[in-house]
Amino acid sequence: MYKKFYGFKERPFEIAPDPAFVYLSEVHQEALAHLQYAIQEGKGFSVITGEAGTGKTTLVRKLLSNIDGSSIRTCYIFNPIMDSTDFLNYICNDLGIESDGIKSRGQSLTALHNYLLQCFTKNEKVFLIIDEAQSLETNLLQEVRLLTNLETAKYKLLHVILLGQPELNQTLSEPQFRPLKQRITIRYHLRPLTLRESKEYITYRLKRAGSRDLAIFDNSAIKKIFRYSKGIPRLINIVGDNALLTGFSRDKNRIGKNIIQSVIRDLEIKEKSSWSQKSKSFLQAFIILLLLVCVFCGLLYLFLPDLFNNILGMRSYG
Repeated sequence: MYKKFYGFKERPFEIAPDPAFVYLSEVHQEALAHLQYAIQEGKGFSVITGEAGTGKTTLVRKLLSNIDGSSIRTCYIFNPIMDSTDFLNYICNDLGIESDGIKSRGQSLTALHNYLLQCFTKNEKVFLIIDEAQSLETNLLQEVRLLTNLETAKYKLLHVILLGQPELNQTLSEPQFRPLKQRITIRYHLRPLTLRESKEYITYRLKRAGSRDLAIFDNSAIKKIFRYSKGIPRLINIVGDNALLTGFSRDKNRIGKNIIQSVIRDLEIKEKSSWSQKSKSFLQAFIILLLLVCVFCGLLYLFLPDLFNNILGMRSYG
């Protein structure tokens, strides 16, 4: 809607991860370097953490776009909420392992092991990349650890990269996961952007979108965006996109702090409205449950008064 008005070829603040729009701040460059090192050296276990929206998924997509497909095989799990059987089946299917005749977990493990051995003989590395790893159930995280036991006398056959929010670190610190934690060879935490990096991020995305005017957002607007987003790229994108739409509707070629304040106010109202709706739904469910209990007690009193009085007597005695 606003692309022509601002001279964009593409919308600069799309939320969907796009490797073409990746802005590599110093911390993102370090994180990507850690991931590339894990791939090149075939490290057994790597963990990258960061708050929601800091760019973990975008980094993975950037990494995958740079991988040499002739010597690296990858299985990318973007939603790990599944049981162990589905988990193994997903890995086999994503790696292109023939699944005809596979009916049990043991058969899936055997097929995966044979595939990994074949890749090893061809000098190919196989990586299992799990996004949103903080959502892994306990038994599934143990399954991941056990999969890394697939090895030769010298080399790991399967390499694992876990990406997740800080809660993942808390999970890995639990005593039951000590064996897994000891296997982690690469670990990195992705921090949010600084004010300077946030300004560079906004400018970079405007440039990638084809804008000739890289000062659409003035300094006061950028500072407002930073205070609200706390340097989280996803929130910067949300505010930036809404600000451009608001600026277009007001016929403004420059985005100042007043427009950003207006956008943030609207976003906060929507957020409060969402929580209000959830609270209202919870209250309605509670009232319905209370009514059902009252109806049940009334029917019990009408048709089975002795049982009703016995229940009351037992509660009084207790």
